[in-house]
Amino acid sequence: MNQYAVGNDADRPCWLSTPPQDFTALVDFIMPEIEARLGRDGVFAPFGALMAREPYRGAIELHDVPMPDKKDGNAQLDHLKQALRDRVARSHQRAAVVAANCTVLLPGSGKQAEAVVLMCTHRDGTAAHYVYPYTITNGRVTFAPLEMAEGAQDIFPPIRLRPWIRESCPPRPVGYTVGLFLFHGIDREAVLRRMNLTDTGMPEGDAPPPAATASLPGGWTVVWFNDPATALHHAARIEACTAGCTALSLFVDEPDYMTEAAGYANGSRVWTVRHLGTSRARSQPGGPHDLHITGTPPEQLAAIVTAMQKEEAASGYLPDMIDFYFDIPVELIHALTGFRYCQHEHDGGRVTFNALLPSLPAG
Repeated sequence: MNQYAVGNDADRPCWLSTPPQDFTALVDFIMPEIEARLGRDGVFAPFGALMAREPYRGAIELHDVPMPDKKDGNAQLDHLKQALRDRVARSHQRAAVVAANCTVLLPGSGKQAEAVVLMCTHRDGTAAHYVYPYTITNGRVTFAPLEMAEGAQDIFPPIRLRPWIRESCPPRPVGYTVGLFLFHGIDREAVLRRMNLTDTGMPEGDAPPPAATASLPGGWTVVWFNDPATALHHAARIEACTAGCTALSLFVDEPDYMTEAAGYANGSRVWTVRHLGTSRARSQPGGPHDLHITGTPPEQLAAIVTAMQKEEAASGYLPDMIDFYFDIPVELIHALTGFRYCQHEHDGGRVTFNALLPSLPAG
């Protein structure tokens, strides 16, 4: 069941967005402003725009950065890009565009022409250049057909997740921000009944639904939420759902490099293992080796931490280049259940998820 096959695009969740879609939205947003500036002044200084991580049609904000006094166009372009990098470091953005007025060589003829060059970059590492040659006659701007070129990622920082762990995971350009609950000791129907969810019986398709469930080898039932707000709603009452059984939870926020695993038994939380790789709030801890533990975690944790430390030491990466500790809660859940959120193939074979009717937060 594809719940997003029809309807208003604005109602779709952000995790269904793609870089080409986001780049098209940025180009459509910025081109009218470029045309107005060219028609008025015949030229323009570099400026840009950023697209927020959410919603699906991410909110786009124009960035007209005051330029240095220098006339050097390269210096102006570097100044603008640094301003966008600073903004990206402070807030969650998913795509950016830098607009520059350049002289280019036209393909085929080799002739020089004035052109608008739109340098689009995405947080997932994708980049593309959109080149629009133009002429101006009596203040009227005429654009030639679009030329495409390969771009360079120079706004967003490199993704710090362990890439080889996620080779079998369907990519999400916005990153995974998900909540999972795993139950053992009660059957699937009882799990869904306690969580007030309904199994549609329809396997999820290419477009992930807001919520889904699967039965894992070994007797575990997993309930997966792609909507973080809904996952937090269920987390607030998960202890009431664990009477007479064992349960685990896993929260993953890839853009902020946060993971948290927790264990429950007979209505109480027993342990928590949490990692926060970065934090935009000064009051919160964070860093490549942040690990906060409460209660008595499973004995497998010690071996997982040691393995991550050895892998990091042997990798040759500097401490903050790859966030190895991000996967400690993930690997702990895998050690207990054979399940990783970032892989379709799990211990014991492929797992099929059925879409659930979403449970919305009260109010």
